[in-house]
Amino acid sequence: MLILGTKKFPLLEKIGTVIIAYAIGILWGNSGLPLHENNSKTLIEVAVPLSIGLILISSNILLWLKEARTTILSFIFCTLGITSGAIIAFFLFQNQIDDTHIISGMSIGLYTGGTPNMSAIGVALKADEDSFILMNTADMLLGGIWMLYLISIAKKIFGKFLPSFSSDQLKSNQIANNVAYTHPKLLSILKALGVVVLNLGVCVGISILLFDKMDEIFIILGVTTLCLLASNIRSIRTIEGSYIVGEYFILLFCLGLGSLSNFNQLIESGGSFLAFTFTVMSIGITIHFILSKLFKIDTDTFLVTSTACLYGPAFVGPIAKALKNKHVVVSGMTAGALGYAIANYWGIFIAEILKNLF
Repeated sequence: MLILGTKKFPLLEKIGTVIIAYAIGILWGNSGLPLHENNSKTLIEVAVPLSIGLILISSNILLWLKEARTTILSFIFCTLGITSGAIIAFFLFQNQIDDTHIISGMSIGLYTGGTPNMSAIGVALKADEDSFILMNTADMLLGGIWMLYLISIAKKIFGKFLPSFSSDQLKSNQIANNVAYTHPKLLSILKALGVVVLNLGVCVGISILLFDKMDEIFIILGVTTLCLLASNIRSIRTIEGSYIVGEYFILLFCLGLGSLSNFNQLIESGGSFLAFTFTVMSIGITIHFILSKLFKIDTDTFLVTSTACLYGPAFVGPIAKALKNKHVVVSGMTAGALGYAIANYWGIFIAEILKNLF
């Protein structure tokens, strides 16, 4: 309904379907209306691998890596910033928050890829349920404030320090030319889902053979890897509407995740998760900005790359409209796809390093 609504009502398209889905979930979860938490958790658990898998199989990452050099550089700077923020937050809050290494890994997944990556890393590392909800709620609060800034005066402020947008963009419009971004038909939906579910089944089967159990880390990283490999097969990468189907599962994920947010619980936690999240975000954005200034990344590419990393590719559209620059959609999708691809690996790796060394 949301996706169809944006086609009929320009205001909904301007706000963005993801923001609306989150808002509906948050209002429901904090309204006191009946809510079956197990249903929300099941929705999240199903939507996470399917959304990540569908986004990845429709992405031509090798071509993007070759053509979008400025975007890739900006993405690397953002990732370095977020990683630095997560590590600093780990040391600052390790006596205040339990399993801080897991929270650091989840924050890297969240602000390098998106909320599905955060959830995937949390499942893989067996994050405490309350910690997951608190971190998600803190992100919604701070992320909402920063999003308002991005769609209002961010370009004017950052534009005082960074160059203006130039023609450094993809040589070919991979989004416009890829049928994965068109409206799906029933057969193509089944094909796309079949590829991801098959990859998921392979990972589960191998996990049981190797570990005699469903090892969450192996399955999450395995699905990510197999879907990336599958995207190199043109017939899979160009399944009609596969990316759109992935966006649909992202909306379901956002609805379920929003319904689990608990602002009262966040207040009762003493603000530790709010401070942790603020530390990661602020340090990450600051380092990304400083490096972008040093290497002359233009304003629009900086903002859309930051958006793709901090919020995920589904937020690229509203930001591109706010910037009044449709060309940066490609840059945002490039950064978003890369984020989805590496966030699980990188978040889990940093979490394990922090756990074993400190």
